[in-house]
Amino acid sequence: MTLTTSDTRPPEWDSLAASTADFEVSSRWLETMAPLLPGEPRWLIAHAGGRAQIGLHLRFARTPPAEPRYDIAAILRGDIPSLDQRPILLSKTPGVESLYPAVLAVLPGYTCIPAGPGATDPALLAATLRATDAWARQQGARSVSFLYVPEREKILRRALEEFGARPVQLFPTCVMPVTFDSMDEYLMRLGRSRRAGLRRLLRWVDETGMTLGEQDLSEVREEVLELRMSLLRRYHHSADDQDAQLATIDRIVRNYPPEDRALTTLRRGDQIIGFTLGLRHGDMLRGLWSGQLPEARGAYFLLVFYGEVEAALRRGLTSINYGTLQWQEKTSFGCRLEQLVGHTWSL
Repeated sequence: MTLTTSDTRPPEWDSLAASTADFEVSSRWLETMAPLLPGEPRWLIAHAGGRAQIGLHLRFARTPPAEPRYDIAAILRGDIPSLDQRPILLSKTPGVESLYPAVLAVLPGYTCIPAGPGATDPALLAATLRATDAWARQQGARSVSFLYVPEREKILRRALEEFGARPVQLFPTCVMPVTFDSMDEYLMRLGRSRRAGLRRLLRWVDETGMTLGEQDLSEVREEVLELRMSLLRRYHHSADDQDAQLATIDRIVRNYPPEDRALTTLRRGDQIIGFTLGLRHGDMLRGLWSGQLPEARGAYFLLVFYGEVEAALRRGLTSINYGTLQWQEKTSFGCRLEQLVGHTWSL
């Protein structure tokens, strides 16, 4: 087996991605969202029998990322939440502050999936991990981490464990199966308090003369950006992110046609006071961003767990991926949890 590396997406990637069911390895998703990931992009292609078999999208992080969910040291310290909430003792994690430069195998959307037909071959995966380890050492990296490996990636998980990588429990992602045909049917599946809460919010929208519906992102990009930045600032993200966020909106508009963009807004007159944005991939709607004015209390629940569900039904989709965090709320609105795990080793 041979390994080739590149800091730009190699020509073999599209064919590798085409043999992988998960949309997260698609060039469209990566081109749109990967610029928001920390570190420098690296693409590794494992060849066997004269053909490209496995592709990995990596980030080379020279220093700890600002976002702790990508910081392997923060993960090992237990700084981010997990289902079991058990912190990892520093005494059992020697050198936790000396893990950088680090190689991070991760895709946008907090997941880790190898592309290509060889990803189902345990022997090829094992050889790819050995080659990745050797390459990382040549780059001067001090650790390698595969972050947010979903539970369905059983072959990759097993290969990482057999290689000797240390498993680290991470938080789950939340997926809602759309197994109902109408909003009334969906509401009747919710618990009494959640159902009553959404109906109360719908009455509030009606009584105040507001409008809940879909709009074209390309026509309201500045308003969406301002609400997005308001949310990021609330959680202490730098205002310098504004250019990066606007560039992401423009990539979404460029790479996704209107029918694949689900922008649900809550309007008060001509003003958008809240929004949620999702992107369609096959039969799935991937929830992406949300934002609202501070006075629009409760709008988040109405937009995310009514407007986004309605958008999925309108498109005939079979599931909504709501991403990570706030899983207690998301499960109460009909989501199921898919566990994510990290695997890491020091060099």
